[in-house]
Amino acid sequence: MDSLINRAANVVLKQPIKNDDFVDRLHYFVTVAILTCFVVGTGLQEYVGSPINCWPPKDYHYDSYHEHINSYCWTHSLRYPKYETETAVNQTRGDGFLDLTQPQPILGFGTTFYRWVTLVFIVQACLFKIPQFLWTNLSGSSSAGIKKIRDLVLQSQNATTSADKKLKLDETVAYFEDWITGHKSYRFRLIGKHTSKVLTVLFCLGKKSGSYLSSLYLCYKIMNIVNVFGNIFLLTVFLDLNYWKYGLVVLNSVINSGDWQDPYNFPRVLLCDFLVEGSSESASGSPVVFQIQCSMTLNQLLVKVFVLEWFWLVFLLFITIVNLVLWAVKIKPPCSTILFIKSYIKTVDSYPMLDIGIATMIAGTKTQFAQKNLQRDFIEKYLRSDGVFILRFLELNSDRALVADIVKTLWNRYHVMQKSTVSSNMTLNTEVTKYGSSVELDITKTNATDDDVTDGSNEEITKDVEDKNVEL
Repeated sequence: MDSLINRAANVVLKQPIKNDDFVDRLHYFVTVAILTCFVVGTGLQEYVGSPINCWPPKDYHYDSYHEHINSYCWTHSLRYPKYETETAVNQTRGDGFLDLTQPQPILGFGTTFYRWVTLVFIVQACLFKIPQFLWTNLSGSSSAGIKKIRDLVLQSQNATTSADKKLKLDETVAYFEDWITGHKSYRFRLIGKHTSKVLTVLFCLGKKSGSYLSSLYLCYKIMNIVNVFGNIFLLTVFLDLNYWKYGLVVLNSVINSGDWQDPYNFPRVLLCDFLVEGSSESASGSPVVFQIQCSMTLNQLLVKVFVLEWFWLVFLLFITIVNLVLWAVKIKPPCSTILFIKSYIKTVDSYPMLDIGIATMIAGTKTQFAQKNLQRDFIEKYLRSDGVFILRFLELNSDRALVADIVKTLWNRYHVMQKSTVSSNMTLNTEVTKYGSSVELDITKTNATDDDVTDGSNEEITKDVEDKNVEL
């Protein structure tokens, strides 16, 4: 299911970077696109349209006066009108929301956040690009590496002869091995080698650890989650309300009253006070303070925008947490990684160019215990987390046939390498055995020679003694 969603996302969201999945693109692509629409909508309403429309006094109905009053009230603090009702102020909620089931008095509080809405949306869009920026630069050229591996496999599939196909697959596997073992020249484009050393010391994420990219990718997922929490906190401070449960209050209001209005957080009518010196309404010529009523046309848009953003952020938070757990299970051995690689290993005997020894081993001539150990070593010691990580991304961005070709060749090479290791060990043991036997034989011969020499000497001594006895 996850693979199908990613392939559908690749069709809709055609991105040059292939080192992430569709959930990541929801953060740095879809969310940024949504926030950009918010910036355009509120920006046009604020700078091109009329974000505020005030009712001028009777002597100031000229267009020039009207425009000046609107501009003045938009750039100065506005206040809530004072409505008198029989219901007391609700002091028990404490969440910044009014009890919309009953009429409430709105006191004369000032508000100024409307002028900064467009800027806040721009800041949010930048925040959603930061995790992807860090991941791209810390991971080096991983996207280029994955693309190169995929291109090499495609070339092998398009080869006309089996020899050319085997040559391309060997080239792919050689590049793949060079990639996962860290022998490839690896440089950070913007962060630098010092950050690499810090990551190695603090998080055991060395380039040759076999888990650098996979662990860094999980950190990237965590950064996306932290970023969503940070954006909710930003809106809580900016709007001066409890934005954490804003959507729940909206749903509750719609269920209870059938309509949603929030005259406290997004009022449609506010009051503007401005002073006019030398007004004709003043007999003494002293300044006159006018209190005029202003319609906040921008709030009719903002009230829908912030509700939509709340539901989107909650959805993004939920799906990212689930996605983080799934990826942690996918790329960290031994549970699902063994099943993932094993699903490809089971198909290797269907390839005609497969070594007979592997087909025989998979068929079961070796014990099941030895087979499981060999597969586990193949994953944990040969592929390691980064190898499984790249194979996962190749499967997400292409089809299983590409990954099957790579796994088949890797499994073949690993089996040959293991067989060579066993043969070398057997040869060494044989040489040691032969060497030990020859040493033992030499020692026996030496002992026998010494015995012969000793026996000869004893015979000569005995003969001399007998001759002397005869003479006497």
